[in-house]
Amino acid sequence: MPPQVPPPQPQAPPPPPTYQPQPPGGQPPPPGYQPYAGGGQLGPGGTTATQYGELATFGVRLGGWLLDGLLYGLLMAVFAIPGIVLLANTASDECVTFGNETVCSDDASGGFIGGFALMFIGFLVVAFIYLRQLAKSGRTWGRKIVGIKVINERTGEPPGWGKAIGRQLFASFISVQIIYIGYLWMLWDDKKQTLHDKVAGTHVIKV
Repeated sequence: MPPQVPPPQPQAPPPPPTYQPQPPGGQPPPPGYQPYAGGGQLGPGGTTATQYGELATFGVRLGGWLLDGLLYGLLMAVFAIPGIVLLANTASDECVTFGNETVCSDDASGGFIGGFALMFIGFLVVAFIYLRQLAKSGRTWGRKIVGIKVINERTGEPPGWGKAIGRQLFASFISVQIIYIGYLWMLWDDKKQTLHDKVAGTHVIKV
């Protein structure tokens, strides 16, 4: 009796090819390239990270914020101090107080306008320098010292003018409300984002 030949076993179909995103130019992705899925992921040591770098901690960001306040405040003082001195001298030389009433001469208006103009110009200069650095490099003076920068969470590039202005306005008028709740938000956020980070679509990473 001839030996029995077992019937051939069905073979599992091969898995479908995995899609590999191509960078501009049609070249294959570099070694270690990972497509961005948005948001953060758990990195080494339990720290939150993105493909663009490790996210900055609260302490480091606080240090950068305090240094920014000090350094840009000193720049503002270059304009504010002369403005205040001009206002004080004008009030002293051109104004006289009679009881509860203060009367100023016609010449006082020029001194008051000049003093307020100096302070306003100083504010514009400081705001422009700060926002330009934030928009173009993501690194203001304080952030450079502590080694962090602000990036667009989708591209990893500096935020640009639109995001920089919107982010700063939200931080200045909304995040500071109720004991700086918008800044403290990053303490319990899984992506370590403040409220103004979330609104502007930014991350702050270590450099």
